[in-house]
Amino acid sequence: MSLTQLFSSDIRNHLNRAVHFRESLSLNTNAMRLVNGAGDGLKGLIIERFNKHMVVYILDAGWHSHKDTISRFLCEHFDVEYLVFKNRAVSDTPAASAGMGEVLIDRRNSQTIVEENGLRFHVDLNAHLDAGLFLDMRQNRKRVASFARDKAVLNCFSYTCSFGVYCRKHGAARVINVDMSAKILIKGEENYRLNGLPADKSEFVRAHVIQYMERAAKHNNCFDIIILDPPSFSRYEGKVFSVKKDMPGMMEKALRILNDAGILFVSTNLSSISYHQLEEWAFVATKKLRREIVKVDRMGQDRDFRASGSTKESSLSALLLKTRVLPELHGRD
Repeated sequence: MSLTQLFSSDIRNHLNRAVHFRESLSLNTNAMRLVNGAGDGLKGLIIERFNKHMVVYILDAGWHSHKDTISRFLCEHFDVEYLVFKNRAVSDTPAASAGMGEVLIDRRNSQTIVEENGLRFHVDLNAHLDAGLFLDMRQNRKRVASFARDKAVLNCFSYTCSFGVYCRKHGAARVINVDMSAKILIKGEENYRLNGLPADKSEFVRAHVIQYMERAAKHNNCFDIIILDPPSFSRYEGKVFSVKKDMPGMMEKALRILNDAGILFVSTNLSSISYHQLEEWAFVATKKLRREIVKVDRMGQDRDFRASGSTKESSLSALLLKTRVLPELHGRD
């Protein structure tokens, strides 16, 4: 049966099950993925909640004919103040690339504040392609921050600095957030202030991550925790960054400025990169730099991303690597 032939009652049943499943998770947040496509029996449909703001991503054009059913269901189950549908079925349309969408409910503007594990973050459902907080990283932010007390942290590709906020609130001695976008870093400063943190300009660095790490190595500017969560693809000064091509070298550069017994968190949403591939790259880089991996923890999307990894739209391979510098070998006299 095609999407256009689906009965409203069938869709509502699937939506009901999806919402009840999230209610059982106790995620300690009011921002979550309510529907994760095929994982909830609704292939081609993603729904995310940000407090009382909702965004529906349509990955299959057949869902356009069911907007009213989805909208009514959400309004019956939540106090919806803002609802926007975004077309991802054709990703190269001007609206999709700008992050704009079709607004069906507009009782408030597109901005709101969400709470996550006792922390607060600004989001804007129409400011960017993404709202400003990657929901699938929730448990990873908390886990990385649990090691941050009194540590120096480098947050690469920092986006709106959510990892930086977590680490600072967990007692990090120093956090450097690096991103190419000055506008995004301003959002990061806002998130710092929202959580009662001093937004010291020195903690927000507009730079290309690879160039920043190269400069840090020259000046022996090292860190105890380094976070590498790059986009799959990006452009900079006419050059194309590809996580598949550039991640191995980037991991090596990160390890060069990682203190002894340091932690490297590395992740990607590119479905063609597996945990095994990340581990292989990490092994090669550590061997080259005379380090060893003491422990590897595989991490991924949080529990609201039901059936994570079953589709390319819901994929995250992440590693938490604990490493140490190998002792120098001395020959006998």
